[in-house]
Amino acid sequence: MQEIVEHPHTEGHADMAHELFREEQPLHQNLIVRVLVPLETVIVLAVMVPMLWAGAALPPLPVLGLIVAVVLGVPLLLLTVRLTTIVMDRELIIRYRPFPGRRVPIDEIRSAEAIRYNPIASGGWGWRISGVYHRVFNVSGDRGVHVTFGDGKSDQFLVGSRKAEALAEAIELARFAASDNA
Repeated sequence: MQEIVEHPHTEGHADMAHELFREEQPLHQNLIVRVLVPLETVIVLAVMVPMLWAGAALPPLPVLGLIVAVVLGVPLLLLTVRLTTIVMDRELIIRYRPFPGRRVPIDEIRSAEAIRYNPIASGGWGWRISGVYHRVFNVSGDRGVHVTFGDGKSDQFLVGSRKAEALAEAIELARFAASDNA
């Protein structure tokens, strides 16, 4: 995917930033989320409907409000979670809405390797701190790209991808192009 994208830091300049790769992954593509969200609704309804049917007193208003907020809020929050990975010719951008992401200048990246990993051993799916990869950004699956950009243990992260080989290749292409321009 080679398309020219204007960015605020390059606006009005002849050297526009080029987008080399983009992948958007919604959290709801994760099978566990697709099972747990409906299950949560069924469980809450299984508790509330018999209470109402039997004429039991409703919980106090704050408790009822909390139940409704959880029943509606959790699925809505999960629908907004999205992992977006963008490789520009000058930087790698990881957005994990609504959580913090990561921006790494391409010339600081030392390696980008497509790997298969154990998501449970690396802390599960989501935005995670990991003993193995320091930081993990993933929504589903067991494939991703391990990126290192410094000498320390904290100078690395793993970004999950359904297109891990293409992502690693785009990063390496940007690194090669950046080294030619240096």
